[in-house]
Amino acid sequence: MDMGRQGQGRWAAKPLPSPARQGRPFPFLSIPPPLWAVAVGTSTGGPQALMSLLSSLPADFPASILIVQHIHPKFTPILIRRLSEVSAFPVKEAENGETLKGSLAYVAPGDHHMEVERRDGGGVVIRLHQRPPLHGVRPSADLLFSSVSEAFLEKAVAVILTGMGQDGLVGAQAVKRQGGTVLAEAKESCVIYGMPRVVVEAQVADRVVPLKDMAGEILKIVKR
Repeated sequence: MDMGRQGQGRWAAKPLPSPARQGRPFPFLSIPPPLWAVAVGTSTGGPQALMSLLSSLPADFPASILIVQHIHPKFTPILIRRLSEVSAFPVKEAENGETLKGSLAYVAPGDHHMEVERRDGGGVVIRLHQRPPLHGVRPSADLLFSSVSEAFLEKAVAVILTGMGQDGLVGAQAVKRQGGTVLAEAKESCVIYGMPRVVVEAQVADRVVPLKDMAGEILKIVKR
């Protein structure tokens, strides 16, 4: 799977409009805004790691999950379908301008950065755009983590799973500065010990956790 697209110059496109919903509304739209956000960044080996993580979380998971997976855009729908098959709560492609809900996982669209922004009324909305790639990738975990740190402060959790490169380090540092929690996957369960390694070596990770234990660690944090 492609690690991301190279890009140069200024903004490549304006933010995507929010697509109109069709049919009956999702039943989870009445859920109040989440108090916690769990932002996940991953690359090589990520699809299997994400399936393991999401399949281990309960249907009433009391937070939003936002996922950045370095992947070729044409594979994003396949990833979402596979995650939906194993998850006890809905998994969807993020839409520009939609408000975050709890017990729901949002996957960044292929070739689009995903950030979040807190509104004056307290809700948190998703912002998608195509600014240039960071570290050669788009979407970028750094941008997602940094925005989640600003919107959720100490109730932000950054999770860095298997993957090549250093995307996620700067964003994890932002989460740490705001009082949030940083979890890095342990070397023994990684396909590629790259993204977690740089976070651990920079002494940013609060905990280094094998993949099989990651869901439990996240639950301890968001339920405290």
